[in-house]
Amino acid sequence: MLTCIIIDDEQHALDLLKEYISQVPYLDLKESFDKPLEALHYINQNSADLIFVDIQMPQLSGLEFIKLTNRQTRIIITSAFREYALEGFEHEVVDYLLKPISFDRFLKAVQKAMNQVAFDDDDKKGDKQGDFIVVKTDAKNKLLKIDLKEICYIEGLKNYVAIYTDQQKVITLLNMKDIEDTLPKDQFIRVHKSYIIAIEKVKSIDGNQIFLKNIKEGILLSDTYKTAFLNILKQNLIGNKRKI
Repeated sequence: MLTCIIIDDEQHALDLLKEYISQVPYLDLKESFDKPLEALHYINQNSADLIFVDIQMPQLSGLEFIKLTNRQTRIIITSAFREYALEGFEHEVVDYLLKPISFDRFLKAVQKAMNQVAFDDDDKKGDKQGDFIVVKTDAKNKLLKIDLKEICYIEGLKNYVAIYTDQQKVITLLNMKDIEDTLPKDQFIRVHKSYIIAIEKVKSIDGNQIFLKNIKEGILLSDTYKTAFLNILKQNLIGNKRKI
């Protein structure tokens, strides 16, 4: 669960983000502010995992606010102006949402924040078994939590991706780059323009076919991604002089 606050001087923007947050099961909205100085006082007295902040506001701009906050707090900028994006990312914000904000784009940003928090917690605990992603399914307004350890592979389907687990196939409105950027690199690897696989699920390789545990059909390994994939396997190869 991520605790969060919203800072925006426009009421309709506050209302939209409140509605989006209410639809995400792992977000807990603590407060919303239309005056950044009040928000700054709040955050100095209380903790929050995530802050949604507008850029152009009276008294204190969003970028000025970011400079004054605890850097352990993650920031997602919401703005109607593209020109502040570069400066925003220089402050290591999680994401930059351009208004008007769609729910799909919002969900992608908060998933990034959730993953960052989960990975930081894992570094402290030395355990990644609790990692998960939340995706929007083809059913209207339905969100689904998927544990990373259950994912076998992901297939690109034009504007959609299919996520295959041991138990189910989930269709979600994402593209391959979005999900590739979200997944941890030490657990998943792209092996074809249309396929990402879970490294832990690899059972065998036969030519340009990768076979996964509990999956009958082979996954095509393309020349573009072959070297990177084989390099990962070589790290665990017994006998350094053997070739694969």
